[in-house]
Amino acid sequence: MSDFVQLGPILPVLKLRRGNIFSYFCSVGKKLVIVLGCMLIAVLVKGWLDAPVIPGKQAPSLTAITLSGDTLCLDSLHGNIVLIDFWASWNVPSRRNNLTTKKIYEKYRAASLRKRRKFMVIQIALDTRSDLLQTAISKDNLYWKTHVCDFKGWKSPYVSLFNLRRIPTNFLIDTSGIIVAKDVWEADLDSELGRLMQ
Repeated sequence: MSDFVQLGPILPVLKLRRGNIFSYFCSVGKKLVIVLGCMLIAVLVKGWLDAPVIPGKQAPSLTAITLSGDTLCLDSLHGNIVLIDFWASWNVPSRRNNLTTKKIYEKYRAASLRKRRKFMVIQIALDTRSDLLQTAISKDNLYWKTHVCDFKGWKSPYVSLFNLRRIPTNFLIDTSGIIVAKDVWEADLDSELGRLMQ
């Protein structure tokens, strides 16, 4: 009996010893797994690079319960200008930005009283402890009622919904629900709001 197996019509020019057939197909299988793994990684990276939460695109549909127990639906706020601010009580840059955000809010809240469009701030905290968050809100005098936190920290679904990579991060949304700016602070935020409120 021959020590070779003719693979015939499948691979007519390839002869393999019987003992090597299994290792040959294992080798092919490993290569196939590597190729498929690389394809999956490429798809995931492309999805990350093509994140939908960028200026010029529609803001994600956000529905949340505020700390005061009200239901907040971003889609229902069309017609208003909305600043979504991601922060945390333990994050020092976030706490510094709170001072500026409060000044901006007070300036454009007064302006919005004279116009049909309203300026709103929604703050989403990536905290895990209610007591620390409530203390920070009180200390920074963030008196608006649109505070959101599910106390899951970075495991919060809001992180993936907005494709967050760091805090503080903010999104400025126009009256049509389109993101017009991301990570816009202080004078730049003031300038963008002045344009939108005209």
